[in-house]
Formats: sequence, C-alpha cells, structure tokens
Amino acid sequence: MRLLNLHIPVKEIPLARKELNHVMGFEQDLPTPFDGVFKKISAALKTGKSCAEAIIFDNDDVAIKQNKIIIKNVEFNTGNKVTSYLNECNGIALFICTLGAEFEVKMKSFKGDHIENYFADTIGSLKCETLANILYDKILNEIEKEKFTATNRYSPGYCNWDVSEQKKLFSFFKDTKTGISLNDSSLMLPVKSISGLIGIGKNVKKMPYSCSLCSDINCSYRKLKTQ
Repeated sequence: MRLLNLHIPVKEIPLARKELNHVMGFEQDLPTPFDGVFKKISAALKTGKSCAEAIIFDNDDVAIKQNKIIIKNVEFNTGNKVTSYLNECNGIALFICTLGAEFEVKMKSFKGDHIENYFADTIGSLKCETLANILYDKILNEIEKEKFTATNRYSPGYCNWDVSEQKKLFSFFKDTKTGISLNDSSLMLPVKSISGLIGIGKNVKKMPYSCSLCSDINCSYRKLKTQ
C-alpha cells in the first residue's frame, strides 16, 4: 500500500479555454459580453489551495469479481460496467481530490447572478477535473516503476455504481487532510471534489470516455455531444 498526496494553489491549476467555450455552447471564442464575464469570474476564483490524496493497493489487497471489487475486505458493488474494465488489473488506486473550502466560498458568492453563477460553476468543474488528471499523472509516475499503466477514473454515482458507496471509499481516508466530508446523501462537500478508483496493471489501458457509460442525463458534456 502506497500513499500519495498533492497540494496545488488553485490559481496554478490550468483552465482549458477551448473546453470551457465548448461547455458554454460556443465552438469559437466567447462573444464579447460573455468574455468579459469570464475574465471577471476567472480572476476572482484564483483563490485557495487544492488538495488530493491517493492510496495504491497492490494485487494482494485486491480481488476483482464479476460485479464487485474487494479491497482489504471492503466490498465495492461497482457493477458489471466498471469491473469489465478492470479484469486485467494487478492493483487499484483509490483517490479523493478537491478545490477546497476557500474556493467554494468564493464560487458561491456569484449565486446572485445566473450567468456569473454558471461561469463560476463551470470553471470550478473544469479545474477540479484538471486536478484529478494531475493526480492521475502522479499515480502513473509512481506505478511506472513496475512498468504498470492505468485505466480510466471511475467514480461512485456513475456507470451504475451507487453513490452511497462513497462511504466505503472514504473509510480508507479517515485521516484525510483534504477537508472533504460526506453529507447524508453521500455527496461530497466541498462540491468541487472528485473521488473514485483507477485500475492498475501491465495489460490495462485508458479508453476514450463514452456517454453511454454514464447515467447523468443532465450533464453539459452529454448535451453538447448529442446536439
């Protein structure tokens, strides 16, 4: 078992402008009125420090079954879709990451204006995804010693993996310094947080994400792809 952690000022997490434009519904640069809003919000949201933690479990700690994954006797009922991508794994990494409470407070300060709120929420989501990708790369660097590679990230709440299983995942992070907590619905606070698992092995690979794997019909990315 290996522990990894990451601390990055939010202002140093890059923001993919092309992806933001796409999520906002524009294939080219944002029109002048919206570009001004973006500059205002993005400047204000360069605050706080992000945190991320990962635990890498080796083969002896992991059992992968048809519908579930067992890590150190904790049974995750991930379902067929997730386990089908993990069959060749030699280990599993569990992870949690967040943009932090300070970022959250500033982001929520824009709730009084619908457009500003949408920009703030979108910026937060994209930066949090980038943070998760940075942690992913850190995991890759760690497992390269064994000539391993990694699968996609899979999170509770997606691919028919019930979000209530967050509680099991967080049982491995009892002493977390990220500040993330779970509410009664097993949703993470601060909301700009991501958790999940990553498969590790010599014969695994990262695949293009497909909306067919996800049941979130309200996702902005899904709506854009289906237009």
